[in-house]
Amino acid sequence: MELSDFIGVAQAEPPLMFLVIGGYAVAAHGHARATFDVDFLVKRSERDRWFARLAAAGLSRCGETQAFAQFTHPAGGEGLDLMFVDDMTFDRMQQASEERDFGGTRARVPCLDHLLALKLHVLKQALPHRTSKDADDVEMLVRRNALDLQDPRYEQLFVKYGTRGIYEAFVRLLRNP
Repeated sequence: MELSDFIGVAQAEPPLMFLVIGGYAVAAHGHARATFDVDFLVKRSERDRWFARLAAAGLSRCGETQAFAQFTHPAGGEGLDLMFVDDMTFDRMQQASEERDFGGTRARVPCLDHLLALKLHVLKQALPHRTSKDADDVEMLVRRNALDLQDPRYEQLFVKYGTRGIYEAFVRLLRNP
């Protein structure tokens, strides 16, 4: 399955709300990079509905934690990862989200600030298998969108969702083009 297939599954009646995150959202904000799965941000309160919908579509759950679930399809293609957040967080992100076209299929992605917050939250966890990719995403999103990290708004965002050290490292890194 591909992104458009997963969007179609989510949008079937009755539709389930989601935001496209991960590599596709990063690309939607100006930094195209290789991605091997599809990532959706969804409401934790709709977890069981998602599980039922994806099982009905032939997907198998291959990994699960309280915050994430991973799915594969026997026919192959990209897998689907769900990230679960509380309703208030989802609603806030949904309200600020932006609609984008993904090869003829439309879906919403987090606004740039919310996408950066997601990436910074992961960087703060210092997971060895994610740090390089997420740091590159943050760097390229800042560069491609000409963000001024000296702006107090971005300093607050980096410190709130990352750390002071992460913020200072990006300021040093991005000082030079």
